Amino acid sequence: MKDRAELGRELYDLGLRLGSLGAVAIGSGGGSLASTLARAAGCGVALAGGEARFHDGGCAACSAWVGRYYNLPATLFVRQDGAEVELFLTDGRGRSFHRRLDGGGPDAAVVEWDLLAGTDCAWVANRVGDCRAAGGLAAAVGPTALTLALERLGYEVSDPPATGAVVFRADREGLTLTVERNGTVLRPVGEDALEAAACFVEEPQAVPAFRPADGGGEQK
Repeated sequence: MKDRAELGRELYDLGLRLGSLGAVAIGSGGGSLASTLARAAGCGVALAGGEARFHDGGCAACSAWVGRYYNLPATLFVRQDGAEVELFLTDGRGRSFHRRLDGGGPDAAVVEWDLLAGTDCAWVANRVGDCRAAGGLAAAVGPTALTLALERLGYEVSDPPATGAVVFRADREGLTLTVERNGTVLRPVGEDALEAAACFVEEPQAVPAFRPADGGGEQK
């Protein structure tokens, strides 16, 4: 009996081989194990330089049709039925291949994939809370969430930066923040860039809350 990690590796390896053909249509049905294995195959396709085209067709025949309709060199459909997994492959010449695999357990259950939607907005709301700036112009350099946070704080965010705007500059991952104001560069303290922005608004003159950025001017 194969464990599910081994099954995942097998589907990933299959995806690597399929990816060398180009675009591959991929679908699944019957349960969370099937969808997870389909994603594993898709990762292999993409990392081999191919294009993984996931679709929501509910059966192998529909998957094969997708391949023919879009003139793709290969399609893969993964079907789960209890502990059994079936693979349905077709190529661009209408040939089909069918294989059964042991799903690795009595019910072949795996944890469902989930997507937490609206995460940037939730991060902004949590970090900013009821904190509000007195207003004014600001410019944001960094993740989109930084712009959302500054707007929630009460700034008018301009792009490109307007004359006199306070420039909030975060690194690409939103972990650190520098603030350029009136020729002075400051680095507000915070767990991440958004918390640091809120800190700047709450205590703009509090010396302990800041440290001069490398190469910046002295705090005034």
